[in-house]
Amino acid sequence: MFQLADYISETWVQVYVIGVVSLTVIFLYKEIYNTAITFLGAVGLLLIPSIVKTDDVLSSFANEQVAVIIMLLVIGQFLKRSPVIEQLFQKLFLKTKGYFAFTLKMTGFVSMFSGFMNNTPLVALLLPYVVDWGRKNKVAPSKLLIPLSFAAIMGGGLTLIGTSTNLIANSILVSKDYPALSMFSFFLIGAPLVVVGIGYILIFGKRILPDNVGMLSNFDENNREYLVDLLVSKGSPLVGKTIGESNLRNLNDLYLVEIVRPDKVRTAPGPKEIMRAGDYLIFAGETEKIVDIVNLDLGLEMPNEVGAMKKKKEVVEVIIPYNSSLSRKKIKDSDFRSRFDAAIIAVRRDGEKLFGKIGEITLQKGDMMLCVVGHDFYKRIRRAKELTLISNVRQLQDIDGKKSTSLIIASIISILLPALGLVSLFQSLLILFVYLLLSKVVLFGELKRAININLIAIMGGALTIGVAMDNSGTAKLIASEGLSILKPLGPVGILAGVYLITNLLAAYMTNIAAVSIIMPIALSFANVHNFDVMPFVFCVAFAGSKTFLTPIGYQTNLMVYGPGGYNFKDYFKFGFPLTVIFMITTLGLLKLIYF
Repeated sequence: MFQLADYISETWVQVYVIGVVSLTVIFLYKEIYNTAITFLGAVGLLLIPSIVKTDDVLSSFANEQVAVIIMLLVIGQFLKRSPVIEQLFQKLFLKTKGYFAFTLKMTGFVSMFSGFMNNTPLVALLLPYVVDWGRKNKVAPSKLLIPLSFAAIMGGGLTLIGTSTNLIANSILVSKDYPALSMFSFFLIGAPLVVVGIGYILIFGKRILPDNVGMLSNFDENNREYLVDLLVSKGSPLVGKTIGESNLRNLNDLYLVEIVRPDKVRTAPGPKEIMRAGDYLIFAGETEKIVDIVNLDLGLEMPNEVGAMKKKKEVVEVIIPYNSSLSRKKIKDSDFRSRFDAAIIAVRRDGEKLFGKIGEITLQKGDMMLCVVGHDFYKRIRRAKELTLISNVRQLQDIDGKKSTSLIIASIISILLPALGLVSLFQSLLILFVYLLLSKVVLFGELKRAININLIAIMGGALTIGVAMDNSGTAKLIASEGLSILKPLGPVGILAGVYLITNLLAAYMTNIAAVSIIMPIALSFANVHNFDVMPFVFCVAFAGSKTFLTPIGYQTNLMVYGPGGYNFKDYFKFGFPLTVIFMITTLGLLKLIYF
């Protein structure tokens, strides 16, 4: 069989691999395609000239560590639905008084839980409680939500399973024939970082973080932040009447701000403006008042068939998370109503007002939305990963107390067994899944829906790139020639360079991608120069996971972006000093332990 790699020199193979990796980094940074497609494209480019073999690709995707990550994420999704967990957090947080006491308790418990539970579902679970506490205690969400995200990120470094970044680092280490890391290999460095990070948040959080009220609270205080458009039906009693006659300008807590017609838009319409069938009336007002006006017998219909929801009308707030397929789609093209049994009635984007007809708005990740929902909304949102509920209108509880307790106990046992060295983490999680299915705590259909195919593609693709860099000698070349510039600085100086490069890449792409690209290079450098590989492993892992500079570097940062009313500058202003502190602390601990 013809294989191009056999007919070109090693140097040109290395140039080709560097080109593929560089192109991958550019595509990730520019977000030309989603992350999964970008990594799969890179795999294809490496397969065509046979730089990697089919067996290499298959072994990367069938990697035991990939399976472990997927299983842990699935468990996290099921734990998120547990009423026991929700009740625990409710008791812990909602009765706490004072900003300092609440922030200390929140960051402490979140850091502890994130060491054993995936960060993303943990933040999704706690977000409504944190916002509610802020509302009741007159504390702006912007003072609380970045600390929530940062605490989850910090706590992920306590254990092997705390964050997917640690697991990716371990999988690359194992693929290079090094012994696997234990459950608490990260603890000696991760625990001091948590203490330092919480101290920083407590001292500087209230001073540095902005005092903007965020999407949810802005709506309460400025009822023009959310807009809703209502269609005047043909049979509406409003047809032919003026605004003054219909009293539409004086509704309680609702304000008619615009009329949209095919031929023109009437902004701030006067009392003599006559209503026509087919007019879109744009109102600003409080969430509950939006439902009230639909219930009035005025012949007004919401878009996306909201009017068809006769039995139940409930307004909730949701946010579009990272990697949602809804991103970059127009609302009218998203099939939102049939997918979620819900209709979007208002959209808000980083403090920006969006005018005109709702259906014409193109959604973006981080968008906050008001939705009128039907009976099946709560079931469907649990099955999909396209939306995150941030309103506390109703709790998501579809696992009864007995099954929930069983799930929690079984999950704890599955973590303890490998920690004690009795079985491997893969074996323990596999047993856990068999138990959950046999006991019907989790149904097989739910299990299938909870598996993140995109993440499998990313991890499999990342490991394949690592194989290509290793087999072609590219990682060794970059390590010996590139990082050698730092060699005169000594081991700590070299680690500082590795930390900076990894952290900057993670801030502007994904942490998994950054670690996947840098780890093979760092390991090769350690081998070439006869350094202990472990400080390099920990350096890359912590640098990749502790991404505080931007909202796009870590999913939890993006999740709180909208509800907190943040902008990019807020993350950099608060996250840059913490990044510097974490780098110095990490390097100091690595020097103390290994040099």
